[in-house]
Amino acid sequence: MKKLWISIVAGLLVFPMLFQAPAQAAAKPIRVIIDGVTLSTDQPPVMVNGRTMVPLRAIFEAFNADIKWNQKTQTVTASQNDTTIVLKIGSKIATINNKAVSLDVPGQNLKGRTMVPTRFVSEALGREVGWNPAAQIVTITTPVPVGGNAAPVSGVTAQDISDYGDGRDLQISFNRAADESLVDQYRVLVAKTGTSLNLSSALAVGANNYSVALVTGANPVVKLNAAARTIDGDLIKNNQGYSVYVVTVGKGNNTSALSSAAAVITLQNKAVPALGTVQATDTSDYGDGRDLSVSFNKLADESKISSYRIFVVKASNSTVFDLGRANAVSSSNYTQINKTGNNISLNLSSGSRDTDGALIKTGVSYRVYVLAVDSSNAANNVLSPASTALTLANAGVSNLNVTDVNDYNDGRDLKVTFNHATDETNISQYRILVVPVNYYSSFSLNDANNVSSANYTAVNTSGTYTEQILNSSSRDVRGSLIRNGTSYKVYVLAAGNWNNSGSNVLSAASPAITLVNTSGLSAISNLSVSDVNDYGDGRDLRVSFNHAGDESYISHYGILVVPMNYYNSFSLSDANNAGNYTTAGTSGDSTNQVLDSSAKDVRGAAIKPGISYRVYVLTVRNGSYQGANVLSEGSAAITLSAKLPVTSVTNVTYGMDNGKLVVNFTKSARESNISEYRVFVVPSKQSFGTAEALNVQSSYYRSAVPNGSNLSIAAAAKDINGNPIVKGTKYKVYVLAVANSSGVQNGGLSDSSEEFEI
Repeated sequence: MKKLWISIVAGLLVFPMLFQAPAQAAAKPIRVIIDGVTLSTDQPPVMVNGRTMVPLRAIFEAFNADIKWNQKTQTVTASQNDTTIVLKIGSKIATINNKAVSLDVPGQNLKGRTMVPTRFVSEALGREVGWNPAAQIVTITTPVPVGGNAAPVSGVTAQDISDYGDGRDLQISFNRAADESLVDQYRVLVAKTGTSLNLSSALAVGANNYSVALVTGANPVVKLNAAARTIDGDLIKNNQGYSVYVVTVGKGNNTSALSSAAAVITLQNKAVPALGTVQATDTSDYGDGRDLSVSFNKLADESKISSYRIFVVKASNSTVFDLGRANAVSSSNYTQINKTGNNISLNLSSGSRDTDGALIKTGVSYRVYVLAVDSSNAANNVLSPASTALTLANAGVSNLNVTDVNDYNDGRDLKVTFNHATDETNISQYRILVVPVNYYSSFSLNDANNVSSANYTAVNTSGTYTEQILNSSSRDVRGSLIRNGTSYKVYVLAAGNWNNSGSNVLSAASPAITLVNTSGLSAISNLSVSDVNDYGDGRDLRVSFNHAGDESYISHYGILVVPMNYYNSFSLSDANNAGNYTTAGTSGDSTNQVLDSSAKDVRGAAIKPGISYRVYVLTVRNGSYQGANVLSEGSAAITLSAKLPVTSVTNVTYGMDNGKLVVNFTKSARESNISEYRVFVVPSKQSFGTAEALNVQSSYYRSAVPNGSNLSIAAAAKDINGNPIVKGTKYKVYVLAVANSSGVQNGGLSDSSEEFEI
């Protein structure tokens, strides 16, 4: 009893530790400020063991570093100027220019984002880092280089030279610096009129938002292109005032210099007629394109155009949407209407898509453009200005959110929360729909209406708020069990009652979520199956997989063979209760195992050809771990071949009967797939195998049909080469079992008899 009580107390002390997360949330949100600008990230910075971690891509892009990501090795390589950093997720060793350095905290994956240590990345790329613990603010500054003083250029002039309505209209010229030996390059910066600019902010402009002129010994003339942008990242356009500056960038440690601004210039485009104002309004609550009504004034002169195209552009992409991009949009991603001679107003359809190819949905901010199409020359097409931004509202639920709350490796890990519709008079229930992200772009209200009741979770309308943890048998909309490692988006369908059955409302999608297991167990990876033999039982099935990275709490792995007609209902609970599986040990990094002849599927039936299976692997905990076992994803489906090998005859001997050579042998152990036996006489010095046996002429051997008994067959009077069998020559005899149409092999050749002479 004393030992029992000690075990219980120890368990109570250890249990809370199992749920401690590796990253501790700060009392205040952590902010990262780079050269006075707050770093924007989709995953907030977190503190891990006293180090601030930020999303990998956000920090490197903020420094304008070139990034390469190797998904297989979980390694990021970032380069800027003469510095190259290599950082492997999970490793406390990184390299800077091939020199190894130690990290206090390694890069790691947190809630689906790859996070890296802020200080290490910043200092490795030459930035200075400060930390204010009271305000929870990291400050990163770019030091100003010291050295010689590169001189500013003079005579900066901007001209309007074309009528394209973009950066191609703008040409900049200036007088080069007095001493170009100190100059690395010139940067041409275009700022909207009224934007203040100093040397520090000019040097901080991203590489995509300026144009470069190299040192040539002559005064540069720079003609911009259609993709040219302002220092804010906006495309250069007509009817906008701009100030142009030139930064003389110092070479090495030489300081840079900023020119005076050129005279303000406003580009004018007289060649393109104007389309009237485009208006977009939200008119319904279908949760798709039918909610969006578009109206616009036609061109005053429609003589050269054939039709109009309506483009729905995500507001976040609208700053880069121009005539070139409009002309390149796929026909499936816009709505086309013929000219009518009148101003136009119409509602889009349920299948309408934005220019990225995604179905139009509630909760996404859009701007709408209209293109007047010149059927003879796309270069003469006319693109309207954008409509005001519009986010389609939805009469259904709001504040939809999803979180990973457990480590069961099934639906119990997923919590869904949302606010109910304000008016539930015509709503019978809410349906929680879990959609794999790789299916997300094509998911619509019509799809939601057709999801089987087995593949959603129903919630009643009582109360104003739902907080629902799904159950172990919960499935995604495709019918697969919800599992770790798959990325999902969640929707909620407000289903109409009998008074309103035709007006179901689909919510906007939740943020993407990939369920992870933060416990001591994890699933195997790279599971594959193959058909390797033809015994007609478990020996035909090979299973291979990579072991879990940490096997400290793992006792063994269980290989479970599941018939496909049982596949849709197979879960972790079923796996835990399966009495029929093959055990694989934890030694080594991987398992490559052929099952044995007595192996059975999880229903207790012998594994056999002609049945379609999926294979799962269960990671089984040991006695020192109290959490749940972990079930892998299912393998690809496999159906074992029904063909069986030809079994060769045995005990081949020779004898003489009335001066004739007779061959005796024990029949094949399985004659069901054999059509005949062939007897060959072979000179003993001659090489002979199955391939040679199959090519011997029929007149140079004797054959017999299997009769269920051992046989004695008179040999041919000639050897396999057609030569007469003569005294004084040594021979051997062979017997070939020849396959019928159901055999997988052409034949099975016996071992030879003993050498003999006539």
